[in-house]
Amino acid sequence: MASELRVDKIIPTTGVPTNGTGGVIQTVYSQFKSTTLSTTSTSFIDTGTSATITPKFATSKILIHSNFFYWFASATETEYVVATIYRDSTNLGDGNLGSNKVGGLASGAGNQNSMQWYQSGDPMATYNNGASFTFIDGTHNSTNALTYKLYLRQNTNEAGGTLYYGWDQQVNFFMLQELSA
Repeated sequence: MASELRVDKIIPTTGVPTNGTGGVIQTVYSQFKSTTLSTTSTSFIDTGTSATITPKFATSKILIHSNFFYWFASATETEYVVATIYRDSTNLGDGNLGSNKVGGLASGAGNQNSMQWYQSGDPMATYNNGASFTFIDGTHNSTNALTYKLYLRQNTNEAGGTLYYGWDQQVNFFMLQELSA
């Protein structure tokens, strides 16, 4: 006989720690081999890497995991690829992370409208570099479907370089987990 346990929330007996969570409520993900995108722009481009989640609770937090591949056209590039996550039309890396900021830099510091910077550097610029990062969105305040997307850009384009994203021989991965709060 099979048993099944269903609960609305998982909360530790001692309560949820400050800036912590109780447990995983749901997980959604996308993984795929993409066609290559390229840009010479210093504005963010939508990479097509995304996942949609419908939170069960407006108070929960969304844990975002991203894994992707990039490279530059020339081995002498000194550019950086800059990454951020959008929730629908909101750049979660905008400003000083707003209400998502927990500790760290003083208000206004690191205001680059992004979450991560990855160096290309000679001779690695033409290598297919893997990158990943994790971020917690604690500000969604919704039980409607939310779409999270990975956006990338170059930091500058001093040498006229081209940033490439994705390759049909490697898997890009994007995962969202709703965490009880």
